[in-house]
Amino acid sequence: MNASRFLPFLNLAGCLLITGIILAQWLKERGLGDRIEALETQLAASRESYESEKIRAAALERDIVQLKESIEATVLARREIEESMAKLVAGREALTADLTAAQQEQMKMWESAIAERDAKIRDLDAGLTVTRERLDRAVAKLKAAGAQSPP
Repeated sequence: MNASRFLPFLNLAGCLLITGIILAQWLKERGLGDRIEALETQLAASRESYESEKIRAAALERDIVQLKESIEATVLARREIEESMAKLVAGREALTADLTAAQQEQMKMWESAIAERDAKIRDLDAGLTVTRERLDRAVAKLKAAGAQSPP
């Protein structure tokens, strides 16, 4: 009977041991469940963050494309402006050369006109001198004739 008395205690100890193991296993699973929930929450947050970063990256890529297009348009506009400026400068230089040539031609015309005027003035002066000399001789003749005529 000794063994029959000992068996219920042994059964009680086994039941307590199994209960302890079950309780430990349950606590471990509960901790793992909490950890799984935390990891799932973290995973969901990571996915949301990934999606928002993906959207942001797409927006940045669009901005980069627009910026590149804007830079290309600016470069083209700058080239067109430089070409226009070069044409304007060439046109201005041509006009300046034409103006200088026209001014020189005008100066030659004025110099020629002044030379012709001066020549006419000299001719008229010479003619006037000849006419004055004739007039002086005619006056002298008249005076001489008046001095010879009887009163």
